[in-house]
Amino acid sequence: MVTRILARACSGAGFAALLVACTTAPEPRPVVESAPDVHVILDLEARFAAASRERGARTAFLEFLAEDSIVLQPGPVWGRAAWESSEEIAGTLDWSPDWAELAGDGVLGFATGPWSLTPAGEGSRVEGRYLTVWRRGSAGWAVVFDGGFGRRPSGTQDHPRPESGAAACEPGPTILPGELQVRDLSLSGSAPRPHGAKVLERLAESAVLFHPPAVEGLRERPAQQAALDALPAATQLWPMGAGIASSGDLGYTYGLSAPGADETADASYAHLWCRIGGEWRLLLELRTRLPSS
Repeated sequence: MVTRILARACSGAGFAALLVACTTAPEPRPVVESAPDVHVILDLEARFAAASRERGARTAFLEFLAEDSIVLQPGPVWGRAAWESSEEIAGTLDWSPDWAELAGDGVLGFATGPWSLTPAGEGSRVEGRYLTVWRRGSAGWAVVFDGGFGRRPSGTQDHPRPESGAAACEPGPTILPGELQVRDLSLSGSAPRPHGAKVLERLAESAVLFHPPAVEGLRERPAQQAALDALPAATQLWPMGAGIASSGDLGYTYGLSAPGADETADASYAHLWCRIGGEWRLLLELRTRLPSS
């Protein structure tokens, strides 16, 4: 069964190709005629989810995914190829954002929220958390990254009014996406500083951690520290791609995570980076477990 999380593996050659493809410089800053409005992201999410409910998830994803999109299934793979090779889901995949932001250039934005899969016949309902990154190009808006994780239902899902603008990311000099990947690498654990301590130090005040099975997200520092302390001290991050707004205020990275330098990857991750006070801070971290071999 295909959901927002598909259990597929990436080849080593695929990893290299993704890294090269996603470290190019951002496109020239476009002319924005009016102040960016985050409601454009909320409207895109509503149309995307409606397409899934009405025409099926596979059809919806192939309609909204960019040609160079990446999805976590659960490792990073090319989005369109993954969905083109999949059969339509026998059920209804639906979602609704509870947080969305739009970069100052009006070209890059993200949304995150709960999703649910209701099977068409026999079977149990599944719920989870998703993260979608949107980019506006010459052909309009499209999804450039999508990932998340699932869990067994824990009760009725709430759909609160989406938050927006809370990040308060500040415009700044344009940098190459690869510089955000370097920041990911710097979060890898090494004596005497464990991975968790490094991440905690880089979190923005409004940061949220989405570590399975916490679909609701961890927003308080004690809960965040407990989740990060539960990870191996030597946890390594292997970034595979990134994107950044030309306004220099918002960017994203994704890749694989391993419990140690000589260990096999056991999770994939996605980061949202936000410039605050002249420094890049982690606004969101999402982790997805890889199937054990």
